[in-house]
Amino acid sequence: MSMRHGSTTRGLDVSRGVDPPAGRFGRMFPTLEARPPTGLPMAEKFGLPQGLMDGGFTSHGQDSPTMDAGFTFFGQFIDHNLTFDATSMLGRQVDPEAIHNFRVPMLDLDHLYGSGPFANPHLYDKKSHNTKLIMSADGVDFARTPADVALIGDPRNDENLLLNQLHLAFIKFHNQVVEELKTQKITDVFGDRLPPEPNGDAPELPNNASIEQLLNVRTYYDTLFAKAQQIVRWHYQWIIVHEYLPLVAGQDSVDRVNEHGPQFFTPNGHPFIPVEFAVAAFRFMHPTIRSEYVINDQHTLPLFPLDFREPIPDDPHQRTDLRGHAVAPEFAVDFTKFFSFNGQRPQRARRIEAKLNTRLLDLPPITDVPAEIARQLRSLVVRNLLRSETQELPSGQDIARKIGDIPLTDTELGTTGPIYLWFYILKEAELRHNGGRLGPVGALIVTEVLLGLLDADPMSYRSVYPIWTPTLADSEGNFGIADLLRFAGVVK
Repeated sequence: MSMRHGSTTRGLDVSRGVDPPAGRFGRMFPTLEARPPTGLPMAEKFGLPQGLMDGGFTSHGQDSPTMDAGFTFFGQFIDHNLTFDATSMLGRQVDPEAIHNFRVPMLDLDHLYGSGPFANPHLYDKKSHNTKLIMSADGVDFARTPADVALIGDPRNDENLLLNQLHLAFIKFHNQVVEELKTQKITDVFGDRLPPEPNGDAPELPNNASIEQLLNVRTYYDTLFAKAQQIVRWHYQWIIVHEYLPLVAGQDSVDRVNEHGPQFFTPNGHPFIPVEFAVAAFRFMHPTIRSEYVINDQHTLPLFPLDFREPIPDDPHQRTDLRGHAVAPEFAVDFTKFFSFNGQRPQRARRIEAKLNTRLLDLPPITDVPAEIARQLRSLVVRNLLRSETQELPSGQDIARKIGDIPLTDTELGTTGPIYLWFYILKEAELRHNGGRLGPVGALIVTEVLLGLLDADPMSYRSVYPIWTPTLADSEGNFGIADLLRFAGVVK
């Protein structure tokens, strides 16, 4: 999973407890004191190989009772849509209200679309009048520069094969929506059909075309793109509300926020990302990562090589693991191995528990983890726990009491004293729901933030048209990630 740490540049300081400006990180529980810091020794006790959070290499006996393997990477896709902190730094206390989030905190797929065809034309297909997104000629990878740089809205979505292929599926979904809107096979989100193309099947207007003709053509394609983008965004948001959140947080959590509103996350017109969400609660996905994945009928690949010094092969046909780089056709992901189709059960994610597979405790040198970094910081656990201290998160027990829940005991936690919020959230999922979904603290934070950000977005379906249902739904009104993949042509 992505964890970026960069320069020491800081944003404008904002007093603790004051609503941060839109586009910044802030606090969901500003009145709670920070957990007393315990530094590197305690983080090492939890996070080094053979430590308290070492779950071993195998996934045997650790499968989630509910979650298909693909939802780990759908969660990462959501995370990259919301947050990109390019200024945080381990080992230094920071005021979260002072950190600028370089992602607009909206579930608007800006990591798919960039800033749109006008500002980022390199992401779009000129032959489609910039209404479709580009991809490789064979359709199994992103379009790339000669230096192998993916032409996508967020380079982090090329950091592993599975995220690459999920992002590519969204490109194909958008492109198919454009095609079917243009040919009048589907309607826009309000049930209206586009008129025929103003220039018909002709590839371009004649040289003597009038200004009015040129404007009509440009207006048509601008409208086609905007309507397609709205369809894609709203169906994506629907999946988050009606499939993803019930799966990871429970339908009861969604129903409570829908019926009574949020208790603790109130953006008040200024959407921001709480650090309790970004640094702890939404990292519940890390334990769900398997050591290896069945990619298709021909290939099973590990996350990383056992020897972290092993380089990524230059030839994509010689792929040996899931690290991101160009994708050859034989390594195209079969999504029936990752999501349920027609009642067939695919491989499962690992369950949510307070342990990670050992591969994540000794990360290879990838974009975020330089080869020369200290051994301790090669552990995803150590990195997460130290970051929670630099951002002064409250303890899990304090937040449990704040939301009206009885905290887990020291015996249940297997440790004493105020505990890291991230560890607490993982442990309550493990103990309360057998690792199938989040417990009270994690479910509340994740549900309130995702629904709260949708409700704060004036362009989301929940704001514009709250009674809307997916226009691409099946005959029973259902639309989930499997339906999106089918419509995109990724799965037959």
